[in-house]
Amino acid sequence: MKKKKSLLTLFTVSLAVVMILAGCGNAAVSDDIGKTRTVNDLEITVTNVEMKDSNNNDKQMAKIDFSVKNVGKEESGAGAGDFAIQTKDGKKHQVYGLNANNFGDSIAAGKTLKGSGYYEIPADQKEFTILYEPNIDEVTEKIKWTITVPSK
Repeated sequence: MKKKKSLLTLFTVSLAVVMILAGCGNAAVSDDIGKTRTVNDLEITVTNVEMKDSNNNDKQMAKIDFSVKNVGKEESGAGAGDFAIQTKDGKKHQVYGLNANNFGDSIAAGKTLKGSGYYEIPADQKEFTILYEPNIDEVTEKIKWTITVPSK
């Protein structure tokens, strides 16, 4: 009887540990890093997101790496200013213009432009959305990426 009770206790404890560990995982977290979205003859991929310290203690800097391929027949363009970050509070954060390393250029048909954009957001963010919002009228649809904030 004691052996049966010990096995039952061991099974119950093991099951509880497995459930606790499963609850700690990130299985429910959505992260679109590496996913490609297509709009206006551009295949846009967010290839990496890195968080850096900002000069403002209440903020952090998101360095976002993009790959933009022109799949159209004519030259096109893209740059960090075509994207914004929307935080959970609904506020949009435009490209951090004081960073000289923000990418942007024209892209010949069939070619790819790779570069980084820098965006300053509140320090307490755990997730944000990257929005493609170019300053042109021909955008046929809105595209976005949901990103889980990586640790610094």
